[in-house]
Amino acid sequence: MILTVLALAALIIVTPFITRWLGRASGWLLAAAYIGVAALFTPTAAEVMAGGTPESTYQWIPSLGVDLALRADGIGVIFTYIALIIGAIVLVYSTGYLSPGRNTSFYWLMVIFTFSMVLLVLSNDVLVLFVCWELTSLASFFLIARSGSPAQSPSFRTMLITFIGGLSLLVATGVIVAATGTSNLHEALTSSVWSAQPATTTLVAILVAVAAMTKSAQFPFHSWLPDAMAAATPVSAYLHAAAVVKAGIFLMLRFSPAFHTTAAWNSLLIVAGLITACIGGWFALNQYDVKKLMAYSTVSQLGLITAVIGIGSEAAIAAATLHVIAHALFKSGLFMMVGVVDHLAGTRELTRIPRLMRAAPVSFTVMIVGCASMAGIPPMLGFVSKESLFTAFTDTPGSVWTGWAALLVAVAASVLTFAYCAKTVWGAFIDGKPVDRARLGHTSPVMLISAAVPIMASLPLSFVLFALDNPLKQAVQAAIPEATESVHLALWHGLNKELVASLLIIVFGVIIIVNRSQVFAFFHRATLGFNGADVIAGIGQGLRRIGKTLGIFAKPMNSGPYLAMSLSGLAVLAFTAVPLIYSDLPPLQEGLWRPVDIVLLVLITVAVLVVCTSHSRLTTVVALSGVGILATVQILALGAPDVTLTQLLVEAMTIIVIMLVLQKLPRSFWKYPKRLQGMRAIFAVLVGLAATVLTLALNGRRERSDLGLYYIENAPDISGGHNIVNTILVEFRALDTLGELTVLGMAGIAIVAVMSTVKDKFIDPPAENIPEPPRQAWVSIRPRGTTAYRAVHEAWPNVIPPQLTIKILGPLLAISSLVIFWRGHNEPGGGFIAALVGSAVIGLLYMSTAKDRAIGPPRAPMYLIGSGVATAVVTGLIGLIFAGSFLKPMHGYFLGQHFTTSMIFDLGVYLAVIGLMLLSFNLLGVSDSAVTPAGDDVLTNGIIHRDVERTRERADELIYGELSGPMEAIRGERPERERRAKASDPGAKVRASSTHILHGDAPIERSDRGGDELSPGHEQERVK
Repeated sequence: MILTVLALAALIIVTPFITRWLGRASGWLLAAAYIGVAALFTPTAAEVMAGGTPESTYQWIPSLGVDLALRADGIGVIFTYIALIIGAIVLVYSTGYLSPGRNTSFYWLMVIFTFSMVLLVLSNDVLVLFVCWELTSLASFFLIARSGSPAQSPSFRTMLITFIGGLSLLVATGVIVAATGTSNLHEALTSSVWSAQPATTTLVAILVAVAAMTKSAQFPFHSWLPDAMAAATPVSAYLHAAAVVKAGIFLMLRFSPAFHTTAAWNSLLIVAGLITACIGGWFALNQYDVKKLMAYSTVSQLGLITAVIGIGSEAAIAAATLHVIAHALFKSGLFMMVGVVDHLAGTRELTRIPRLMRAAPVSFTVMIVGCASMAGIPPMLGFVSKESLFTAFTDTPGSVWTGWAALLVAVAASVLTFAYCAKTVWGAFIDGKPVDRARLGHTSPVMLISAAVPIMASLPLSFVLFALDNPLKQAVQAAIPEATESVHLALWHGLNKELVASLLIIVFGVIIIVNRSQVFAFFHRATLGFNGADVIAGIGQGLRRIGKTLGIFAKPMNSGPYLAMSLSGLAVLAFTAVPLIYSDLPPLQEGLWRPVDIVLLVLITVAVLVVCTSHSRLTTVVALSGVGILATVQILALGAPDVTLTQLLVEAMTIIVIMLVLQKLPRSFWKYPKRLQGMRAIFAVLVGLAATVLTLALNGRRERSDLGLYYIENAPDISGGHNIVNTILVEFRALDTLGELTVLGMAGIAIVAVMSTVKDKFIDPPAENIPEPPRQAWVSIRPRGTTAYRAVHEAWPNVIPPQLTIKILGPLLAISSLVIFWRGHNEPGGGFIAALVGSAVIGLLYMSTAKDRAIGPPRAPMYLIGSGVATAVVTGLIGLIFAGSFLKPMHGYFLGQHFTTSMIFDLGVYLAVIGLMLLSFNLLGVSDSAVTPAGDDVLTNGIIHRDVERTRERADELIYGELSGPMEAIRGERPERERRAKASDPGAKVRASSTHILHGDAPIERSDRGGDELSPGHEQERVK
């Protein structure tokens, strides 16, 4: 059983490589892999069919008692085979449906979903079940959202509703663990708590039912499923017919052992299911789009299954499971047939589809068989399952009339089912306009055969129903452990009420077909003025209005009043509380007042005053860097060389990045009234005194913490390293570091994402459009021709010294970076510090360029960040697999040298930090404007244009690689193929080997390059 899960996990890893190799045809190989995984699961299934319940348990989070526990039973086996077999068929179908290309996101997300679904149905731990439940929601969201802009809003609405169910299940999980004292799912469901504590049982039953109803699209959560039809047809065929919605059904069946006799569970599922069955059928008949019709029909069919599960009897569980199987077959096939019709007719609108009956007779036959099974017409499997549902409805808890009432409602819903099946067949194949074969599209035989396989399987299965008896029996025993009755299916049970109900449905269906023009016209008129998306939009609008009203008290663009309020509270706390407890405080620690501290305090005070009083942004940044350097000296004086080195490098990189950003800002700060500034100064002094008082009262009087002493005494023996700071970061608190590393990576991605949503003209406005406050220059520049004038207005020679420096200093810094990384486990250093040293090389290289050019390949920063985080995660998985705990380090010796896997983790930190700094330099350092030109004017096709990359183009290239210019899209649209630039010029990017202008040639000025004066050799000129 664990091999099944591991095989799917391995498939997740290799799928991107498969798609890179095979492209759209990857579906064939992945489908074969699914069949192989199903075969691998067969021994486990055979054991279950023999009456066993194989289990496997592996430690996951021992401190919380959470295990990766797997348990196979009748329910798990059926849903596993549905996920794998239907998944394989859909993957084959996709090879004909998808457009040519890699389609990596589609195949990868489909495999991730299958893995999550299989692990969900085999899980025997409530926490693992919850994690898998959320993974299916996330995979569904991404599979819908990948279909482009029209799918963005539906994907978010889908995620909103399914996450409501996720929160409900999370609360239920917490209550289950607290009430039963175990996270083992089987033990929790068979606990005596449910009979002894009816209030807890009712609460958990409602929470689980709500979670299941959101995923299985039950009223009032049904709107997300039709909304999700924005996804590609293969996604709908798999997720919305055989997988996601079945996850909700699975959850109901899985928790039936505990709740099948609970009144709240019975009532909620029966009522919601029957309402959903009826409104789903009604709304299906309202539709013109055949795919949305199928979506509402799925809602209706799931309503019948939900209602029957709510009944809770043995016959009801058997009927629900049988209809799950039948529905997975005919509905997945019908969704795929919608894609076939779409390819043939070029539309899904029933009013525009031509008469395809003669033009596509095979498709017509397959569609008839699929709709016949859904309508419950003999001898299809759908007929057997529908009659089983009718039998189960007679067991509805309550009075005698409740069973008959439920049966009548189910029959009414089934009449609607027959009607929308008829609408599908007649609308798509019979009633349309004559076919214009010249305008008829083509469909792949692979698509048609893939759609036909599950549909046609319904016919022979109805004649070998005995093959389903034992699987259904095992499913019933899994849902109702005390079940004693055997399951026996038959196509003919004689003349009974179920058969009469089926005959009535067929009679009413025939009447509807004969009068279909009037009936369908009625349903087209009998629509609501709104749909689920409108309801969610209305709720969102109402919440926005409430937020806007509350926003009167919180102005996000002016944080000053709220900051003042918080700091005032801090000052009041310091000046009132400290005197009250002063007598009880321990004495101050020794060594707090040293001469070096006084000197540093004075210097920092002067630097802070310069920061606060300067009107020049440049002066402020320089003074701020002085504060940072002096604080670094203070840390060094306290005897922390590791932290000192980190602080020094962070200060250097931060100041460089700030200086780059200053190019986008006015040179000076706006002046404020002196009275206001005086009040702010007084307030700042009071807050500073309060912070000083609190520091002396709380931090200046305590001894070293027990945890700190523990690290000092035990860290070297446990980790094998003598640099306690580094071992804490990469071993003892590696999970915290991983979280910080992820935030660091997301910060870089966020920079790119924000820049990619703003058009080029708004990011880099001309310098003359940047408002400047009135100011008087402190120093006047000497006249033209002097050295001082050239140093300011002809600044390119200023980069020659840095370029000469980088030739010597660059290799030294690179070697130093590697040495610091290598020694980090025992001496001051480590991945973070080493990355900052390496970033200094990037900074020097960037600042030594004569013209503004990106450093390295365009997408290098994103690859570095991604590979860094991935390396850290892989290190954690290595610890989980081989050491039994995520991120647990492993130690060993090689050639007499001590090695640890935490060095691999540190390598991930190194790569991510390098990537973030490279991204910051390349993206934030763009300096093109009317005053600070970054490129040259070149002649292309008779037009002079600026050969320069601006901020938006750099942001786009970080994602898509070389482009011919900035994109105008602001919603993540991909660039057109012709927009991708051909990287034919090896000097377009600055590399470590670039010579720049070391040969002494000045860059060609604009004034020297008129349109009529450019020679042919200058047309392709670039600055190297």
